[in-house]
Amino acid sequence: MSTTNDLSNLHPDGVPRMATENISQVFSPGAGAPLDAHRAAALVNPAGLEGNMGLFRLMGAVLAFAAPLVTVAGYISIIILFGGIGAPAIYLAALVLVSIFAAGFTAMSRFLPNPGAYYSYITAGLGRVVGLGSAFLAVLTYLMMSACTYTFFGISAATLVAGTLGGPVIEWYWYAIGIWMIVGYCGYLKLEVSSHLLVVAMVIELLVISIFDLAVLFNGGPEGRSLAPFTWSAMTGGQFGLAMLFAVLCFNGFEATAVFREETKDPERTIPRATGLVVALIGLFFAASAWVLVTAYGISNAAGVATANTVGMFPDAMGKYVGQFGVSLAAVLVVTSIFAGLLCMQNIMSRYLYSLGMDGALPKVLARVHPRNKSPYVGSLVATICVALLEVPFVFNGADPATLYARQSGVGAYGYLALMLITSVAIAVYFIRHPAPVKVSVLRTFVAPVVAALGLGYVFYLAMSNFETLVGVTGEPAQLMQMAVWAVPIAGMLLALYLRAKKPESYRRIGRQDL
Repeated sequence: MSTTNDLSNLHPDGVPRMATENISQVFSPGAGAPLDAHRAAALVNPAGLEGNMGLFRLMGAVLAFAAPLVTVAGYISIIILFGGIGAPAIYLAALVLVSIFAAGFTAMSRFLPNPGAYYSYITAGLGRVVGLGSAFLAVLTYLMMSACTYTFFGISAATLVAGTLGGPVIEWYWYAIGIWMIVGYCGYLKLEVSSHLLVVAMVIELLVISIFDLAVLFNGGPEGRSLAPFTWSAMTGGQFGLAMLFAVLCFNGFEATAVFREETKDPERTIPRATGLVVALIGLFFAASAWVLVTAYGISNAAGVATANTVGMFPDAMGKYVGQFGVSLAAVLVVTSIFAGLLCMQNIMSRYLYSLGMDGALPKVLARVHPRNKSPYVGSLVATICVALLEVPFVFNGADPATLYARQSGVGAYGYLALMLITSVAIAVYFIRHPAPVKVSVLRTFVAPVVAALGLGYVFYLAMSNFETLVGVTGEPAQLMQMAVWAVPIAGMLLALYLRAKKPESYRRIGRQDL
């Protein structure tokens, strides 16, 4: 199984074509168990964030991160590019891996109901020093993902207005600035406001994709409907490693179910159910859509089309099977899909900063909650400013937005995979040290996180081996960029050591706990 890609499929800077062109040109577990006395006394549950989100609104708030239409319009053709017609099976393999990870993740949400998700779970399993380092890595990851998505929005909106709608040609960054202001304002409001918008956006996106899928399946494509893409030989016939890497990245953001814990109704039940349903929906929906896209061109031609026309693969199929109106509608909805993703990332970032402020690891002003909206408005404002600081220098330097997007998204993807891997290890260690207080299958508390760690370790190895491809930089600059990524969690670990020596009360609260 090769982990190297054909350089003919890359831009001169080494970025996969999908990363810079595709989308810009197209458009349960049961009830929670009671805490044991020690951890119940230790849990910090301060009055602050409030909300009453149920299962479906929580799912909508999280699914926005997956950006279904963006993935179907751009990323599936990349999985086909690397994995051939076995892309649907590769998505299912990614679903299995992420589901195994989610089994341990939801077990932690049941027995360690601290807000903070990865930050809290890594702290509980691997200690406060590693935990604070992981929190810094999480903030960096979401900042880079958010920054690249603003760039992406600017590119896509400019293309939509000037191309599809025949409007004036306006520089991409004006669109990015406009949406930056809107997202910043939404972060100031109650989470329920954003969640309503996200649910509506998700329903419309899924409806449009479903129309395309049904149109292709009804027609049958040039070679008919075949199950060959789900076979083992199809799955392993291409560059399985790289295809698997990009497929796993399509699941990012699902852990936000635990990030929103304080604003969720009956979190012990809702969070595990929402996590499982989100992971299943993402995996099955993308696998089905990949199969439909292969069917649209035929199993003999799909891989060749993905190689020769990665950018146009989905819109061309949409035009053929649904019509030009479908192409134009999808182009509009891609922009709204990106907006929905930005809202989700803003909410996640602000709550990570809120948790760090609550713990005293960062200035406590970050823990301020708006008296009326019950939102972490200071954390949201700081996140908004940080994103601007990441973007503005490149705007003034005249950086190519496509290259900027690829580099920022590559760093974000790299950090996200690292967080998942570390969390898997932390969950296994936690349950070894703290056996579940009620009978819970060892498959969830130990086997699942260990297997997930092995699988994610392989995927992260691929990310390290192909870091230049992820960020679009080669040689020494790529090495420096990778070192800079790791410098951030190291800074967090050094801060934890300082707090342990000088501010023990703040040190004890790291990871939203006070043991």
